[in-house]
Amino acid sequence: GDPMVDGAYTGPGELLAELDEIQAAILRQRLKVLPAATDRRRTLARLYRAHLPATIGTLAEVDAGHVYHLFPIRVAERDAFQAALLARGIETLIHYPVALNRQKAFAPFEPGACPEAERAAAELLSLPLHPGLADGDVLTVAAAITDLQKGRVLA
Repeated sequence: GDPMVDGAYTGPGELLAELDEIQAAILRQRLKVLPAATDRRRTLARLYRAHLPATIGTLAEVDAGHVYHLFPIRVAERDAFQAALLARGIETLIHYPVALNRQKAFAPFEPGACPEAERAAAELLSLPLHPGLADGDVLTVAAAITDLQKGRVLA
């Protein structure tokens, strides 16, 4: 079958990317609000870091210029953890479900074992994070995660 036609992937080492004039015009307008949106994302990330339990694995902040497109955490039994949050009305996403060495694009290269990448693919869960998110929403998510970590039933 055809590789992804509507996505960017066309085959190993190939990328298909096009931007028409309408898309460019929209993006030029969105660039005007980018600094404020980035500042808001950084504020929300700081709030998560301040209120998430220490038992939750967050990725180390090594770049003060990080824009926090995602806020991933690492948790054991991720699928059950995600289901428990969803039962509380908290939607999360799994952005990288397959370790890089197991992706189809790398099949021709016969990559070796990458246990850390495989563990990360099994544990990473992205918490809600967007510029329109309220501080109270972050606190609600952090409180639900704290309850889960303490073994409380989420109702």
